[in-house]
Amino acid sequence: MNISRLYNVFNAEKAKESLVGTIVVNTNEVGFYTFKANCSDVVKSHHLAIKDVETSRAGWSEQDPMAILSTVQECISNTTTPGGMVMGLRVVTVGVANQRGSVVAWNKRTGDPLSNVILWSDNRTATMVDEYLKTNDKYRYQKVCGLPFSPYFSAFKIKWLLNNVGKVMSAYRVGDCYFGTIDTWILWNMTGGKDGGVFVTDCSNASYTFLMNINTLEWDKRLLKLFGISAKSLATIKTSSEVYGNISGGYLDKTPISCIIGNCQAALIGQKCFRRGLTKGILDKNGSIFTITGENKVFSRNGLVTTIAYRLDSRPIFALEGPIASVGHTIEWVKECLNVRENECLAVKKKDKFQNEVYLIPAFNGLYAPHWRHEARSILIGANEYTINNDILKAAMESVCFQVQDIVEAINDDLKMSIDKIQIDGDLSDNTMVMQCLSDITNSKIEIAIFKNMSALGAAMAAGYAPEINVWNALCMPEDNGEIYNPKITAEERKNRIFDWKRAMRRSYDWIGHKNKSNYFGTILSITSGAILLGGLFLILKKK
Repeated sequence: MNISRLYNVFNAEKAKESLVGTIVVNTNEVGFYTFKANCSDVVKSHHLAIKDVETSRAGWSEQDPMAILSTVQECISNTTTPGGMVMGLRVVTVGVANQRGSVVAWNKRTGDPLSNVILWSDNRTATMVDEYLKTNDKYRYQKVCGLPFSPYFSAFKIKWLLNNVGKVMSAYRVGDCYFGTIDTWILWNMTGGKDGGVFVTDCSNASYTFLMNINTLEWDKRLLKLFGISAKSLATIKTSSEVYGNISGGYLDKTPISCIIGNCQAALIGQKCFRRGLTKGILDKNGSIFTITGENKVFSRNGLVTTIAYRLDSRPIFALEGPIASVGHTIEWVKECLNVRENECLAVKKKDKFQNEVYLIPAFNGLYAPHWRHEARSILIGANEYTINNDILKAAMESVCFQVQDIVEAINDDLKMSIDKIQIDGDLSDNTMVMQCLSDITNSKIEIAIFKNMSALGAAMAAGYAPEINVWNALCMPEDNGEIYNPKITAEERKNRIFDWKRAMRRSYDWIGHKNKSNYFGTILSITSGAILLGGLFLILKKK
């Protein structure tokens, strides 16, 4: 039975003549997609890469907020014509799906950015988190905001901006500073900016700030006081599906924006995760695993996040989530370091009897759920003199699956259930080796989405579903999964591999800030990112 009820009235005739557009802002790509209303068919789309700002600071990740806006506009201009027309049909509304956790500050009077976007992956606030942890348990505010203390979340980035960027504090003191996640920055600018732009966010994005009360869906006074942040500098929290305002200027002038939602949550809608207990993974450069818990909040005892899956009407739907810092990025990093091709690793080769199983822990800037160890760093373990490049690429691919298994294990314990099916989308869903390994390690059936960018589809569904729009019967669409993978390894092999992974994982802990290192390489690893030790090992292996 569906866990949401249909409150609006679907207009089938209007849907036949309508398109729904979606702006998707991922970490390094921006896209604009147009869909036939109430249908998963993409009529036309355009997407462009977006680069990080170059920085010499270890652990820092930034982007130019104006570059994000101009890239959005370029994608729209390459997809539509004046009046919002695409191939004879008009875009009647637009949704926005965005990377969560990233933050930007700007002057509400001039519209000028006061900072670069600090990306979700940025680790500059690790020292600040350590200071909080000296007097607070990691999960002290879990039942308030659903989150553990971690540099991942927005509040720590906002606090850093106030403490370290003079023009941010100057504007803040006179009431001219706005802080926002990427959805808010885009919405405010596209609906007029300093000339009446709409300053709102939705609860899926707000739930990743460490400032929203997960019970009331409002900014929490205790948490605002903890970080020294005024609610006046933060956007109003709304549902994920309603008309917030109309676009001002450009090809989509006067077109309403009727969805803002985190990109992972949009993917939940896109793959029709509307029933309690459904589990879905989004695996791109980073990843997340969600299990829907319905209208009931579940607070994890095992390091998972309690978050908003979506809020399409007055009642929020909750989920347990395990974010993963690095999945596809790990694979690409190893390929680049080793100059090894994936097809070489995929080739079936007899394993040398002297070769060990190799494990790669991709903690480039720490580990997310369920470990939450921001001081951890990457390690390669199990290598011997017979280890070759392909073994390390294989270990990178398998690291995706073991990280998902860690989260599945936590979900099973929290919900007293056994996950036997996981729906997957994202770039890695095309990787047959990773998907088969994922099925083997999690002992689950893996169902691949036909459309790889479920974030775009889900945002379109939520935008078209909005009560004022009514061109998408979002909760009644049929499921349309593609390829299916089933487990092939024995229970004993699975148990042994997971045991070894956990042994390797524990060895990655406590590299940053850990005193009295007893060996040279440990000292190097504690001072730098952990990649130097691995990089040195890679250089040796390349000569073999």
